[in-house]
Amino acid sequence: MLRLTTSRAAAVVAAAALVLTGCAPTLPTEGEVESVGVPLDADYEEYGPNPAGPTSGAMPEDIIDGFLDAGAGPQNDYEIAREYLTDEAAEEWNPGERTLVYEGDNRETSPSGESIYNVQLVVDAHIDSDGIMTRPQDVQGMTFELEQVDGEWRISTPPDGTILEANMFYSVYQPYTLFFFDPQESYVVPDVRWFVNRAGLPAEIANQLLRGPAPWLSEGVVSAFDEEASLASPSVPIDAGAARVDLAPSAVSGASDRELALMHYQMQMTLDQLSTVQRVEFTSGGNELDVPEPGDLPEGERLDINARPSADESMIGVRDDALVLQTGGTTSALSGMPDLTDIGPRFPAMPTASTGEVVAFMSEDLDELYHVRPDTEEPTLLVESENMTRPSMDNFGWTWTVTHEGDNPTIRAYSYDDPEDTTSTQFEAAFLEDREVTSLRISQDGARAAIVVEDAGVTSLYIASVIRDGTTGLPRGLGQHTRLEADDQVGLQEVRWADATEVVVWEPYDPDEDDVAPEYIQRIDLSGARSDPEEGFANLLNVAVGEGSSLSVYAEQQGVGVYMLIGEEWSIQEEMDGVEDLSYSG
Repeated sequence: MLRLTTSRAAAVVAAAALVLTGCAPTLPTEGEVESVGVPLDADYEEYGPNPAGPTSGAMPEDIIDGFLDAGAGPQNDYEIAREYLTDEAAEEWNPGERTLVYEGDNRETSPSGESIYNVQLVVDAHIDSDGIMTRPQDVQGMTFELEQVDGEWRISTPPDGTILEANMFYSVYQPYTLFFFDPQESYVVPDVRWFVNRAGLPAEIANQLLRGPAPWLSEGVVSAFDEEASLASPSVPIDAGAARVDLAPSAVSGASDRELALMHYQMQMTLDQLSTVQRVEFTSGGNELDVPEPGDLPEGERLDINARPSADESMIGVRDDALVLQTGGTTSALSGMPDLTDIGPRFPAMPTASTGEVVAFMSEDLDELYHVRPDTEEPTLLVESENMTRPSMDNFGWTWTVTHEGDNPTIRAYSYDDPEDTTSTQFEAAFLEDREVTSLRISQDGARAAIVVEDAGVTSLYIASVIRDGTTGLPRGLGQHTRLEADDQVGLQEVRWADATEVVVWEPYDPDEDDVAPEYIQRIDLSGARSDPEEGFANLLNVAVGEGSSLSVYAEQQGVGVYMLIGEEWSIQEEMDGVEDLSYSG
């Protein structure tokens, strides 16, 4: 599998973080965080392994193995790898078509005919030409034909792309984040890609930004650049910290000051990840563009975008059938709330924007969902269902859950902004048909949903785009999705957002199970990489983790209490005795 060591996990998270305000890994890690910045100015010298070229008299298997290993050397447009090919094949081979990643010894070369060989490998990750990683976890085979050139074997039919062992992959590729916006332009939404460390990387990142979001994310976000936008120059030179982005005239023609400022904001965030970039300058056709400062825009047109949305530092929880706020070691009752003893509140949720003003919670039997507000006589019943997910409250005024009355799950959202507004919406998603959703959580930016799905005993983790009305924020449906993988020993039933590009998964303790073993907790990056599982407890009930680098991680154990993760150790929190069902906002 594509495994992250502790320090490498921290580096990937840092690379994928929203760079304007900076970020630390959500779960504490040991050791120094590796820098992901590389010098990428005009004189940038490509780095990476230095593969060896073919040796005289090498056998066909050696030529094939040497060619595949040389795929880790992008220097001079993969000059060494091309030495293993015939002249015609060297001209036609396209190494950027895709990259297949395999683990350890999961690659085998065998003859399948005269001068024909087959390479089989278990593909752990697939990176396409746009830098989008998927996790196929399947066996793929490729055919290589060879011929002799001046008495030496050379490959005449190489498959396009490269094939890299996982460790070699990390020496060649680095994750970078493209940034887009929710439809109301209130939040920044990240889109993690993988790029080869080589000359031309600034232009490659800029080009990918102009090409737009990954297909799975496209229905949930917008870009300041239209679909036809492109670079006028094939390079993005960096001089004294300034990255000069030359846009085609059609990309900026007719753009208002606000639209131009939004383009610059989006490009600046994206290129800021490169260590030598301090600012971005726009030109068009070689002429410098006058980009207004965001603060100079007229009132009503200024950019009001949260580049780093995070959960509230307080958690919502339950103690003695009452809703409480938990801030560090301090537990305080939510004042003005009606008596909920008869209902027995479970698994409360609250929105970041309205902490303590409105809370969603389930009944003791988990078959009713309510809204409750201070200074009201009783809570408002939203829905009854024998099987529904714990609630999630977004920052656009909606409480989400999934119910299961028939063959297909129904996604439901209820308005919470105005107590007099009883608006609700419901919809289904094709990829969830005939399956059970065990967890659904909306990200702080509101553009993505993390979903755990069970199908005939097999659980899967998806991140799907959220389709909304661009004016009101009303949820319209779920768009396309991407799948993430957890380790085999990690139970998948609940998911929480731990950062803008990271989720945490676990499986709560089932009292009906006879075999009670420690459950594992794992964080999974949206880049496709994942860290080593964190061993939790037997009888694990709940994990509280939220978006934001400074937020602590808590876990609840049946019959014992609440623990906090400190470094790599869980520490019992005696001052939180009796508190349960903790959840950060979201």
